[in-house]
Amino acid sequence: NRLGELWWYTVLLLVAQRFGDVINAFIGLWLVPRYVPQSELGALLPLTKVGNALALPLSILVVVFTKYVNIFAVRGEVGKVKSLLRDAFILTTVCFLATVLYARLLMPWAFVRMRVADGHLGMLVVASGVLAIVSTFFTNALQALKRFRRITVIGVTSAPIRLITLLVAMPIRAITGYFAGLVVPTIYGIGAALYGLKDILFNKSIRPQPYLRQHGREMLKFGMPLLVISIIGMPQGLVESFVIRHRLPDIESAAYYMISRLAEIGAFVGASMTFVLFPLASESHERGDHSQKLILHSMGGTLAVGAVLTLVFWTFGGSILGATAAWRPYVGYVRQLTTLTAIIVIGSATQCFVSHEIAQARFGFYWLAGILGLFESLLLYGVTGFEFFAPWVPRSWVDWVAALRPARLNFVLGIKLLGAILFIVSATILLSLRRAGRSHRALRDGKS
Repeated sequence: NRLGELWWYTVLLLVAQRFGDVINAFIGLWLVPRYVPQSELGALLPLTKVGNALALPLSILVVVFTKYVNIFAVRGEVGKVKSLLRDAFILTTVCFLATVLYARLLMPWAFVRMRVADGHLGMLVVASGVLAIVSTFFTNALQALKRFRRITVIGVTSAPIRLITLLVAMPIRAITGYFAGLVVPTIYGIGAALYGLKDILFNKSIRPQPYLRQHGREMLKFGMPLLVISIIGMPQGLVESFVIRHRLPDIESAAYYMISRLAEIGAFVGASMTFVLFPLASESHERGDHSQKLILHSMGGTLAVGAVLTLVFWTFGGSILGATAAWRPYVGYVRQLTTLTAIIVIGSATQCFVSHEIAQARFGFYWLAGILGLFESLLLYGVTGFEFFAPWVPRSWVDWVAALRPARLNFVLGIKLLGAILFIVSATILLSLRRAGRSHRALRDGKS
């Protein structure tokens, strides 16, 4: 009661999920480099991004779904929650089949640029991306109902299942086994989440209630801005990972994979904060509260812990990367490790802000995010492959860009860091203006 729901459940998730993180760290830092050669190691992250990008329509539905499950739960309209869960299952099945069809056209293009052979890998990449979103549907239902203990159990038990799958599959074919290790625990997570919702889904005393006639228009109004702006911003993550694999040498794309396994520790606090923050901010919105304290605590806590981690990597990164034979080839990338950690920490704090704004049904910030993301994507892919424009631009331009040597990890991370800083500064200014506006209105009303 003294900590409040945000910090209590954040700490609960952090402590319990560290068990899973230890296993995932072993997978990412020891098991994967053992079986995946350096020439293919850099292809793992961009192929994962491809799977996620293919599932974009489903990811938009997830946000709308989570918001309205929370709304119906707060209002005690359990019948509508049951109907929404049922419809979500039908929608995900249809979207999965549609995604498989159009993925057959896209995947050959992706595999050529990732410099890996297809085999049966294409279907696993698609399945991993789509099933991850399907899993999110039902995990978010638990989130919206604030069943954080059940989510914690699923998170802890999924990691050992992934490890066992990888130990069996990766010796047979490394990259295919890697994606099998994403698919199998995701299927388990879907089943476990459905079991956690059995008191609603399979309770005959709860009768499904229709919701579309009453809420369909507002759900569409809530979802359309997300769809438009997500389409604008979607290329950012995909292009960043594609540029690193497509334009950079194998050693640098492999180095990015390795340092990202360490740098992503900077997202642990922010990810737990965001997960807990969304239903609390949504409830606050339904009650008419401002929830300014929630967003300040979540962003501040994420940045504070992340700053400490960034300092640790800056000071001891060389010793860490030199600790094992598998990491030693990347010991010269301490500076890039520190930069990437700062990028991930800032992005994680920004995600707290994004989650809060969506929960409060505010989307104005998304235009800025979309524009920044689109500009960054065009800059990265355009500049790193500027020779493509040689027939249409003056040769002096081509020579000037070549002198920058943009096809290197330092340049790509510098652009990413600049984009992350611009966004979080813009978010901070927006929050400050909003707070000042409320203070002014409160003062004016007090005088009245």
